Amino acid sequence: MQLLDWLFKVPNGTAAVTAKDRMRTMLVHDRLELPAGKLEVLEEELTAVVARYFDLEPDTTRFDLQQMDRKAALIANFRLVRSKC
Repeated sequence: MQLLDWLFKVPNGTAAVTAKDRMRTMLVHDRLELPAGKLEVLEEELTAVVARYFDLEPDTTRFDLQQMDRKAALIANFRLVRSKC
């Protein structure tokens, strides 16, 4: 992972950070050999499942695809307003 950090070292500007994150996501996505659109479908389905149990704060859900020790990790962040249970 340090090699990727060094290769894609960019200034701390917002556009640069966004571009770096997109590049990392594309690399991990490519290594996983996911068909086009599958990751987006997965994100929508995960959001729907969490929304069954919690009220979510609109437009705050984030997904991050990272590589850790040669394995991929999908990290999902949801801002929960309250439980529906």
